[in-house]
Amino acid sequence: MSAATTRKTKARTKGRPDAEGTVGREALLAAAVEELRVSSPETLTLAGVAARAGVHPALIRYYFGNKDNLLREVVKQLVDRGQESARATMESSAPLEEKLAGRLQSMIGVIQSNPHFHRLVLDKIYGQGNDGDGEDLLGRIATRGMRLTVSMLHDQPSRPIRPIDPRLLHVAMIGLTEFFVSAKPLLHELFGENADIDELKSRYVSFVTDLILHGISAPDPAAPTGIDKGRRKGQ
Repeated sequence: MSAATTRKTKARTKGRPDAEGTVGREALLAAAVEELRVSSPETLTLAGVAARAGVHPALIRYYFGNKDNLLREVVKQLVDRGQESARATMESSAPLEEKLAGRLQSMIGVIQSNPHFHRLVLDKIYGQGNDGDGEDLLGRIATRGMRLTVSMLHDQPSRPIRPIDPRLLHVAMIGLTEFFVSAKPLLHELFGENADIDELKSRYVSFVTDLILHGISAPDPAAPTGIDKGRRKGQ
């Protein structure tokens, strides 16, 4: 076989770039998630993600086209995972307090595990909601998130709740959980440099759960209790 024939045989056909082993789309997304734990969205590079995955950057361009599309898919995957992990509990017959606390804990956990999650959501979903792909993604995420909130409130309810707008509760929970992680310097200022952040998170989730369920007004001592109401009806 001539040298020319050998080169022709080894030449790669146009399409998916060669890679070491089997490295597909999901492995590249996983590498991007890991890279975002040490790099900001602005400083992340395709070369850095490729090095972490052990592939050539061309393989990332083959699957995602460019960095912007890669980051958008990362956000989509992170949101999908977080919502899916909460679905079983939200649709269960667990007490409302347990559902609410679990949802808050899960939302904070996603941000703790992915420090740039909030920035990515703002830039790649909310910030691009007016274009075709961004609008579709925002609609999908909002619909699935709202479904979880409605399920939490109404699927096999364990206690009566007053009429509320679940859309406003959904927005409130996002705001209440997103700031907790970025507020770490404030937490240390308020609770001391040696404050245990995990312990504070547990306290915060319990506090917000109670706040949403009961508000901040103290019970009116003059208001009749359930027993008193029953007695009055029997009179």
